[in-house]
Amino acid sequence: MANVKGTALGWLKRYVEAHHGERGVETWLEGLDAGESELIRGGLILPNSWYPVITWNHLVDRYVMALGGGVASSFGPVAHEIAANDLYAFFKVLLKQGSPVTVLRRASSLWERYFDAGKMEPEERAANHFFIRLSCPTAEDKAPGPVTCAHGVPAWQQRALEIMGATDVRIVHLRCRFHGAAVCEYDVTWMDPERRG
Repeated sequence: MANVKGTALGWLKRYVEAHHGERGVETWLEGLDAGESELIRGGLILPNSWYPVITWNHLVDRYVMALGGGVASSFGPVAHEIAANDLYAFFKVLLKQGSPVTVLRRASSLWERYFDAGKMEPEERAANHFFIRLSCPTAEDKAPGPVTCAHGVPAWQQRALEIMGATDVRIVHLRCRFHGAAVCEYDVTWMDPERRG
């Protein structure tokens, strides 16, 4: 069974509380099993502990259905905020000395910060252009699900690159392991501020 780091679960919970309030949290948790809802309602989510990835998948899918109008892209702003909060909280050195290239070159270790299944492999194609492959199983208890893949990963990367000073960030999810591809593939391009316009 694969796992998600408590950091991701904690930021997801905080996002729902901040943007949807107490009533939104209750709506979000309706229909989840008792253990999953209790983890959010009253349990202590430890940032450095690991939790079953199936719980993450259920919470993400439930967010989309209950609070996102059934639109998978509604999870993008959540991932955006997770990136911003997590980078500011835990990657102060990276923020001071990093660049968009630094972040993407570290894509593998950043993925492993959140999930213990799967492998993210960055390939630098040209200046301000990366190609990223994500290989993972597709079973919901073995790796992050399709919403994380299609919307969470690109939104997280976009926000991280913007924090590092990139502009005009464009991330295209070219292929998806949930739609017949062997791996997920992302094409990432951006502009440096001094080159814009």
